[in-house]
Amino acid sequence: MISSAIARHRRSLVRLAAVWSTAAAGLLGIGAAAQAQVPAPNTTATQTAPTAPVFTIGVLPNVSARLILSSYQPMREYFERELKQRVEIATAPDFRSFSEQTLKGEYQMVIIAPNLGRVAQLDAQWDPLAIYEPRIPGVAVSLATNADNSPAQLKGKALALANPQSLVALVGLQWLRTQGLQVGSDFNTVVAANDDSLGAMLRSGETPWAIMSMGEFRAKPEGLRQSLRIVHEFARLPGFYVMGNPKLLAPVRQRLRSLMLQFPTTDDGKRFFALSGFANIREITDADLKFVDPFNDITRKALNLRP
Repeated sequence: MISSAIARHRRSLVRLAAVWSTAAAGLLGIGAAAQAQVPAPNTTATQTAPTAPVFTIGVLPNVSARLILSSYQPMREYFERELKQRVEIATAPDFRSFSEQTLKGEYQMVIIAPNLGRVAQLDAQWDPLAIYEPRIPGVAVSLATNADNSPAQLKGKALALANPQSLVALVGLQWLRTQGLQVGSDFNTVVAANDDSLGAMLRSGETPWAIMSMGEFRAKPEGLRQSLRIVHEFARLPGFYVMGNPKLLAPVRQRLRSLMLQFPTTDDGKRFFALSGFANIREITDADLKFVDPFNDITRKALNLRP
């Protein structure tokens, strides 16, 4: 698990969403964000300006908070200009925390893993707005010095997972079952809290493989990445979902959908794709959503959520 120190470090890099009530007032049409304080008669107090609402975009913590903030800067600037209000990018220490904050409605819009997004739609009525492209490769990774390509080397050992609640991890475990390996009986899993621990686990020999997305692999520091090799690409999964908070009025959610679908054609969108490695954002379909339905219950279980 991510240590409390790392969690604090990530929080320090991200302007977390602490202004939901104010944003809701401005976005949901339920009242002014704040009232100006009017001085009492015969006083010299200065009138305070109303607090501007903040629109918070939550981004799945699949890479470091520092990388999220830098790569999502063009999107933040785009929405701030189009919505004519302050926009913040927020994330969380891990997938579970991010999903909990999403279900609690702490973001106005989220960029979220498909399985987490589908659960948010079914259990908390979050509105699917769009989907990222391309599809996400799931890969098994080993040390470059490990020439063994057989999954059998996991027997009696451990598999490293960066984000055990991710769709990549769940599909990876499913793929290993097709290879005759069952988690809990043939091998165990361990969580790599950071890049240093992942490297140490693989070098120890007790953890021959790690499973991650291609994006997570590419985000590794160059030194670590050069010491690794991709052993198998076991799946190509739907890209991240873009979802709107169900508390937002329907016209607001439709406006967000339109803005997100226009984003790839803008200069900000092109900057975003150059920084993030994504290629497009398109309309989301029922097929995209239903693809992950076989993983809904196991996702809830991994997140300790009730259906």
